[in-house]
Amino acid sequence: MRDYDWPASYADIAQLLHAEWYMNVHRDRDSSKEPIRLPRPWSTKGPNADVTTEELAELTEQLLARSALRDR
Repeated sequence: MRDYDWPASYADIAQLLHAEWYMNVHRDRDSSKEPIRLPRPWSTKGPNADVTTEELAELTEQLLARSALRDR
């Protein structure tokens, strides 16, 4: 439920995605150029919207310090 704007189960989300797919497959592409997008229970803000540039640099540095693949 973290970051959800309204409660939804996995079945609700699956039904939403299925309905969206069906509507896009059967839409008139001449009158509706953009695909139909139904509302999602989570917000559409960017995943890093609450992280400042300095915090991102610090977190990246910490990740590289612990990474087994940092030399590659």
